[in-house]
Order: sequence, then structure tokens, then C-alpha cells
Amino acid sequence: MISLFIDTCLSDVSISLLKNNKILSYISNNIPGEHSIYVTKYIENILKENKIDPKEVNEIVVVNGPGSFTGVRIGVTIAKMFAYLTKIRIVTITSLKARVIGRQSNYLLSMIDAKHDNYYVGLYDKNYNKIKEEFMSKDLLDALVKKYNPLIVGEKDKYLIEDIVKYTNNQKNENPHSINPIYLKLPEAMEKNDKRV
Repeated sequence: MISLFIDTCLSDVSISLLKNNKILSYISNNIPGEHSIYVTKYIENILKENKIDPKEVNEIVVVNGPGSFTGVRIGVTIAKMFAYLTKIRIVTITSLKARVIGRQSNYLLSMIDAKHDNYYVGLYDKNYNKIKEEFMSKDLLDALVKKYNPLIVGEKDKYLIEDIVKYTNNQKNENPHSINPIYLKLPEAMEKNDKRV
């Protein structure tokens, strides 16, 4: 089983190629605002480096947000097109859940800075079942931490990609056309427009 892992949610882009859930190659670069330039090149390079034809890839695991509005859209669009054109399995996982997979605690909390003392927050039990995934203020986040005393995973903590791909093995194949980015909040430009109405 050849798996391609794609995450473009933040400025750090992660592309990984795996065989039977073991990493063959991994690319991680900080390219703020340049996802559209480099992501397809990274995918092409990682396949060439391993002498794997795109048609030999069996599945794509794509992180579908939340995160950067543009970054999320680019990764999801590329993954959808790849899966559709090669007719392979595609599954999604949120950037919040992906961060806790492979880590152990009774409760796990992942958080991504959404600016202005707000955060994207995911709270999960020890089996990675979602308790909540929300956009929230620092005060609400602090209350959540106090209530559950979770293991906290931040955006600087690296994904455990092999564990993520193993976890998604049990997910159902998704229809590429039905996959959409998850934002948890409107982009700032749209929020400003909403306030004018």
C-alpha cells in the first residue's frame, strides 16, 4: 500500500510518501504564502525520488483544516484532483485531530493560534473520539484545560505521520467531490463584510 500524506494548513507544508504505513520520504518546509508554487513540485519530487509513478499511489490522506484559508484550499484541491484523476482512495483528517494521533492520555487537546487571543481547539478522549473541535477565545480554552487536564499538543509539535496513516486505514473512502476544507470560522475579509450587513 502506497500512501501520500498532504498537509498545507499552515505555513509549514508537510508531504510524505509511505509504503505499508512506513515513511519512505518526508518533506517539510516553511513556505508562507507560496503553497501554490511548491506543493505540486514537492509531490512530484517525492514520487520521482522513490521511483514511484503517480498511478502506483493507492491512497491520499489529506489534512483538511482548520488553518490558513488559502493553504487549506490548496492542499484539499490538489488531493481531490489527484484522487479523482488516478481513481484512488482518499481520506481526510482535521489538523486538530492529526496532531493528537499517536499520543496517549485520558484527554488530548490540540490548539492552533488563530490570532487576537483566539484559537482553533480540538479536544479528544484517549481513543481519539472527538469531544469538540471549535474556534474559541483564550478564556474558553483555559476553562477547557482546567476541566479536562488534557495532554496539550501545539502547532509546533510534529505530526506522527505513520500513526496518522495507520489510524486513517480504518476510515471509509471518501468521494473526492464531497471533500471540503474545514475552517471553523469565516476568513477575516468575510467577517468584515458580515459586520457591514
